[in-house]
Amino acid sequence: MRVSTRSALVLLVVTGLIPSATMGALAQTPEAKGAAPTTTPARPAIPPRPENYDQILATVNGEKITRGDLLAFLSRYQVPTTGLDQVYADAMETLVNTKLMNQFLTRQQIPLTPAAVDEAIERDSKAGGIDIQTALRETGQSMDDLRRDYSDRLRKDEFFKQKATEAELKRFATSHKDLINGTQVKVRHIYLSVPPGASPAEKEKIREKLTAIKQDIKDGKISFAAAANKFSEDPANAEGSGGDIGYIGLNTGIVEEFANAAFALKPEEISDPVETIHGLHLIEVTDRKEGTPVDFEKEKRGILQLYATDLQKQILAAERKGAQIDIKPIPADLFSSASKTTANPAPAPAPAPSDATPVLKAPK
Repeated sequence: MRVSTRSALVLLVVTGLIPSATMGALAQTPEAKGAAPTTTPARPAIPPRPENYDQILATVNGEKITRGDLLAFLSRYQVPTTGLDQVYADAMETLVNTKLMNQFLTRQQIPLTPAAVDEAIERDSKAGGIDIQTALRETGQSMDDLRRDYSDRLRKDEFFKQKATEAELKRFATSHKDLINGTQVKVRHIYLSVPPGASPAEKEKIREKLTAIKQDIKDGKISFAAAANKFSEDPANAEGSGGDIGYIGLNTGIVEEFANAAFALKPEEISDPVETIHGLHLIEVTDRKEGTPVDFEKEKRGILQLYATDLQKQILAAERKGAQIDIKPIPADLFSSASKTTANPAPAPAPAPSDATPVLKAPK
């Protein structure tokens, strides 16, 4: 997959839960953001309440994810007209992550009363100007579905509240100083693509090519910028950029593996080959701008947000290690009805749980 410099490296990772940049193409409808419903046409509308609403599209440790679950999730977004296979893959990964997180939270046995759930639903529906019964009817969800979603979200909020003690947040702020204070590094890279489904042997050949390029740079046979212009498969290098992508931070949406490797370097250092979802990279840091000191009390909410993001990523990584996950191929008719209704508004979703407590959000 060919990528352009900065935009290629920007990735919407686990919002907590959204796995990749493709989901950025799903522009949230006003309803999904909590605003009053509108009649603005969507492209294309997600077909409400199909006959095969209960069709199983995935299982996660024996728990099913249905077509209805997927359509309820997509109803919060305007789906693009192209790249639908990737939209499906990313949406299903999001739903799998959600299922894994909820299974983890269930094992924590966090107490939650039905009254608290109903109160949260009523509060959010009033704030968003949403008629719950109409929204449920249009998305094919039941009140039980909505209560289950809110129960999961409220348990997650409570879990993070319990974990995020004052001492723990201060420890996190100290150990993640560069992330929190806005430190930036100026970076250039040499990018080589890796074909989809490449074997380990094929990957190793590409890795060896980058290693040889790095050695030539160290031996003074070629500069990093000249090597980037000559070898990098980043289309932006056709303009003679020397692989420069400017300054990046740890909290600006850059692919995690790339950003972590860059921040581990001192100015003028070159990394070993770094693998990301896009391919393999050599990275050179040419400058570093230290961030500004952080006032813990003033920035506490933002620190909590980052802490929750980091903790959830750790939980999901651990949960995936032993999980039994089966995702079915995209149904051939999933978007066929929607493509015929581009002039119609997408169904308004039921109110989404509010973000009163910081949880994972993708960088915008």
